[in-house]
Amino acid sequence: MSLKKIENDFAKFSVEDGVIHFVYKQGVELDLHGAIQVVADRLKAQGNTSFPIICDIRGLKSVNKEARDYLAKEGSSKVSAVALVVGSPARKVMSNFYLAVNKPDVPTRLFISEEDALTYLHSLEG
Repeated sequence: MSLKKIENDFAKFSVEDGVIHFVYKQGVELDLHGAIQVVADRLKAQGNTSFPIICDIRGLKSVNKEARDYLAKEGSSKVSAVALVVGSPARKVMSNFYLAVNKPDVPTRLFISEEDALTYLHSLEG
């Protein structure tokens, strides 16, 4: 697997121990264009291999409805599971609402800490 560190205007990501680590940049206001870009970059980088993703959304300032809808469906392509790192209990409540409304196509859970998120993803293996 030749996925190195990839970065665009919205996020940066890399593969470590069979998991894509995806981190949104601080203050990003994600719209549909941005969502399409991050998914396209990830898919191009990972090729035909499906991966679990730990996605750190603590830097996101906002995500509009079109971007949320796109990420919930098309953003799940070649993804086996997603662990969202939200960073705070208040943000976890808001993100749970997103999951209830958008219903991602792959198992998706929310975590306050990156450690708990990784433990969850590794528990799904084999």
